[in-house]
Amino acid sequence: MSDSFTILIYPHQRLRHLQPAVDGLADAVMRLYGQDMSTLRWAERREGTLARFEGGVCPEMAARIPSAKLDCAALLLYLREGGGWGYQLCFRGSVEDTFTAGETSDATPPEQHAARLVRRFRADREKLLPWLTQGTGAGREPLEGFLRELAPWAWETLSAGKLAPAPVPPVPDTSSPKVNTPDWEMRQRPPEKEPGPETCLPFLTGVKALRRGWPFPLSLLYALLPQKRPAPETVPFEGWTIRELEETLERFYAGKLERLELEFSLSGAGTYIRRLKKTVYQPFRLTLELIWEKGRCMCLLLDGQQPTLYYLVADRNTYMNVDIKDLEKTVFHGQTVDKYKVFSKKDSRLLRREVPLLLARLDRRDEVLSATARMEVWSCEGLHFSQEQYQQFLDVWQLN
Repeated sequence: MSDSFTILIYPHQRLRHLQPAVDGLADAVMRLYGQDMSTLRWAERREGTLARFEGGVCPEMAARIPSAKLDCAALLLYLREGGGWGYQLCFRGSVEDTFTAGETSDATPPEQHAARLVRRFRADREKLLPWLTQGTGAGREPLEGFLRELAPWAWETLSAGKLAPAPVPPVPDTSSPKVNTPDWEMRQRPPEKEPGPETCLPFLTGVKALRRGWPFPLSLLYALLPQKRPAPETVPFEGWTIRELEETLERFYAGKLERLELEFSLSGAGTYIRRLKKTVYQPFRLTLELIWEKGRCMCLLLDGQQPTLYYLVADRNTYMNVDIKDLEKTVFHGQTVDKYKVFSKKDSRLLRREVPLLLARLDRRDEVLSATARMEVWSCEGLHFSQEQYQQFLDVWQLN
């Protein structure tokens, strides 16, 4: 190995699926980073597939984008010139964990790094911890020790020098009647049932709604009759089925509710507690906000796991093609927001498609929200807010 290299590990994946996904990045990587991905050397084992890139550190996209396309995990493990090493763990198109050896500014405890790794690799958490402790020495030896504990099969393959350039796929014989014939096992396997919005119900912890008020000019009477002004109400949801959920959403789509708030509680990353000898999972909240105002609508998701705010994109053309400095602004809910985030009533049909899709995949929402897997659908703002910043957004957008 040279003084600088990258190891890409894709557990439980086959080379025939990975190679097209990685080859599709070759032009972009060459144009943006000046790196030739054709020099990758590959090896396939029963436990997964790995590749090695000599002479530099591959960009994060070499792991992140294939993990989104194949709905899998990917690890980018690197050694820089000078001995610094680290990794990026990706899952379904999102960076799940980042580690740099000896980095004093890393606020993530080693136990949390280890917990995230063992979710994707069959490894012993206790054996990984010494290599993830801050202050771990630089150089090739700590990296090799870490890899030996995380993925022994990958370490054995690298040590034995069993990597080779990816084979060139054979040209199909179009004269054969078997070309394009579905695999027997695939024909026999029944199609998997797509999850529905009802899969969110076990996570549901609160429902709030605000009924539609009187239209102008009748709304002027609220000054004289304040008791007539609609107030937010807590909707009982115990025993809900898909029927009650869809009826409530339909009331919002039809304009009978001015606001609808759905709150969920999910389990986040686990932390292994040595004293208790078990993993403790930290719950976090997701809040879906649906808001009508003067015939316009917004859909927001407040994600408390890594405090982030997502907007459903109303005008995809503006979102993709207009420079951020030239974006048109509008006032909504008393806040100045980008106009491409606000739906008109005639364009709100996208809500009927995207809201149920998100609710059906709350526990694996990355595949819905990912800008890599689904471009132009959701806009992410303030990735990894501080807790204070996130609380300010909660105060603005939550229904109180």
